[in-house]
Amino acid sequence: MDVRVQKRRTSPAQVALAWCGAVLLLVGVFAAGVLALNLTVFGSSGFVITYLQTLGARDVDGALGMPGVELPDDLTPDSAGAALLKRNTLSTISDIRVTDDSDLGSGIHRVTVSYTLQGADRQSARTQSEFVVERGGTSYGVFSQWRFKESPVATLSLAVTNTTSVTVGTGELDASDLGAGKGAFGAGARYTVLVPSLVVLTHDSHYLTSDTVAVALPSPGETESGIVKAVPNELFSQVVADRLTSFLDECATQKVLYPVGCPFSKGITDRIEGDPSWSIVQYPQVKVVAGPSSWLLAANAGIAHIDVQVKSLFDGTVSALSEDIPFSLDYAISLDDAGAITFAART
Repeated sequence: MDVRVQKRRTSPAQVALAWCGAVLLLVGVFAAGVLALNLTVFGSSGFVITYLQTLGARDVDGALGMPGVELPDDLTPDSAGAALLKRNTLSTISDIRVTDDSDLGSGIHRVTVSYTLQGADRQSARTQSEFVVERGGTSYGVFSQWRFKESPVATLSLAVTNTTSVTVGTGELDASDLGAGKGAFGAGARYTVLVPSLVVLTHDSHYLTSDTVAVALPSPGETESGIVKAVPNELFSQVVADRLTSFLDECATQKVLYPVGCPFSKGITDRIEGDPSWSIVQYPQVKVVAGPSSWLLAANAGIAHIDVQVKSLFDGTVSALSEDIPFSLDYAISLDDAGAITFAART
């Protein structure tokens, strides 16, 4: 049997229609892709996430370079007020989640993000921030560009008492950073920080220590306070006690009624025979406390003892004087930058 297969012909119109369908499909896929990217990577939420990831990596230059991140007019990266805009003062940011992205109209969005801040000394905080961003044009004519409508910076008002240095994160602020003059017993200044930040403050030096203070700044434009109070450590108290013990022992070696520069003495109206002899019966219990402008000794009491032969001016008789003399120590204590301790009698 002879079987013939007849081929079906495709007309030019059908070919053109197929090509048009394919092109429309590609255009649709491309448009859908652009829309998806504009809603995610190139959207308002994506912009904020990129900023947080950059800041969380402690990339200060990268964060400062993002559109809309602006420092106060009188501030430059080298200014004293920008001392906290450094990698070693920043916290890390992790577990970033967008919880809301509200369209406020006119190309403005309010993006709410939760995250975890991790600072020095194992300090951490789970919190959230609201960022207001605005569309600032397009890239390649299709991808949205965004910028912060309100710069993500805040202010830390820092006060340091009883010292003129502080550790911030893993960095150090010294007296010059804090604007403290020579001989100052405290300092304070205001610093611009990038939001969000967990600023971890502490002081730990040879003779002083402090509690760790963690200040979270999650909101643009806010001002938060951080106060670091330095207190004497055990070494400082022990060194002061040892120095004062040696000082009193030296005073006791002076064979006079009024030992020079010492806190005890004995007035006698009669004559004395021979040299007086001093000893310390009870050393004061030394406690170092903070005063208005220096370290001071807390209220204390000690007892010295004098033995001396006294000759009466009335009848010439000689008698032995053996007496306990109460005294107290009232000194200001200074620490210089090298850690040297000096004492000065208070009047």
